[in-house]
Amino acid sequence: MKERLYLEIIEQLSDEELLYKEPLFLRIEVSSEEEAREKAKEYEEIFKGRKYIKRLHIHKHSLSGNIPCEIKEL
Repeated sequence: MKERLYLEIIEQLSDEELLYKEPLFLRIEVSSEEEAREKAKEYEEIFKGRKYIKRLHIHKHSLSGNIPCEIKEL
């Protein structure tokens, strides 16, 4: 099975905030790193005023040998 690529944008909360709040999380399947960067620009408005990270999640678990995922910061 072919690896899958996902754009992930994840709100970063303090330890205190995590006690009462769930972080905002977005995951969208993309076809390339370039598409992930383009899509990130479209969705960043949702995270305006929040601290967040953007990353490319390269999902490889379904490949033979159960290879671990790779995470690349965008």
